[in-house]
Amino acid sequence: MGTLKILITGAGGAIGAACVQEALARGHEVVALRRRAGETPQGATAWTCDLIDGVPKEALANVDAVIHTAASVSNDPAALKRDTIEATSALVASIDALTNKPLFVLASTISVYDADLPERPPINESSALETRAKDRDPYMRAKLSQEQCVKDAGIKAWVLRIGAVYSEGNCWNAHIGFRKGPLLVSLGRNGEVPTVHLKDAASALVSSAETEPMGPFEALNIVEEVPPKRREMIVALAPAIHLPLHWFLLVPFAYVAHRVFGSRTPGLLQPRILRARMSNRSYDNSRAKSRLGWHPEWHFCAMKSVPGRPA
Repeated sequence: MGTLKILITGAGGAIGAACVQEALARGHEVVALRRRAGETPQGATAWTCDLIDGVPKEALANVDAVIHTAASVSNDPAALKRDTIEATSALVASIDALTNKPLFVLASTISVYDADLPERPPINESSALETRAKDRDPYMRAKLSQEQCVKDAGIKAWVLRIGAVYSEGNCWNAHIGFRKGPLLVSLGRNGEVPTVHLKDAASALVSSAETEPMGPFEALNIVEEVPPKRREMIVALAPAIHLPLHWFLLVPFAYVAHRVFGSRTPGLLQPRILRARMSNRSYDNSRAKSRLGWHPEWHFCAMKSVPGRPA
């Protein structure tokens, strides 16, 4: 494939910045869009704007593909509404106003699947999405809304449902349990954690920008080849104090807490969130490999150094 002009939103964030580096390494022309001014890698064109206001036509001029990674990473409903849902809607509107519409690539999340799906067979892109979003965390609900916004727009789009992203500097995720300072409370030792390395996630996003989707909307699961077991991640984190529990033990308390406190209940004490995060599921990434020629190169347990693990 020849050189493309790719606009990448959220270029100041971890995934966006990794996409900028990956696209430049492949020889593409990159427009790095970020909300606040900051350092831009050599070779990329920097644009600063708030997506909520739309993207200037000048930034989108002659762009072949847009990789959309910008989103709130909090669980604050107000921030998610503004910076994830409304920002995506404004970006899509900016693209829709163009005569020549670029290919759209959305960085979504593996958590959009229905919490009631069975543990086997592996979840693929045809599996049911969450039907009771109001009982899930605000972040997941916002990403589901993002997907629907793109689908409704009718533009050519990839939606990449990315697993729990880790890197050499950050490997914690809520599929393990919860932690406070030196204390780690794990909620099960078996079961896979649907992880993917930051560089592999960026590789999949850029490969999508280089590939024509089948139809106007195509989804892909992005997880590593052999995701780690929870026990392997616990060992890697090497907590000073480790309290092992099984998530089944929290279910009765979760139902009571949810009835009493409703949406104010912490995530892992909400029954549907608990089930979605801690069930022993696996995810099929074969479509991403066949459609994109993507093959994840990283394995969590093969990293030379993980925070908390002796080098």
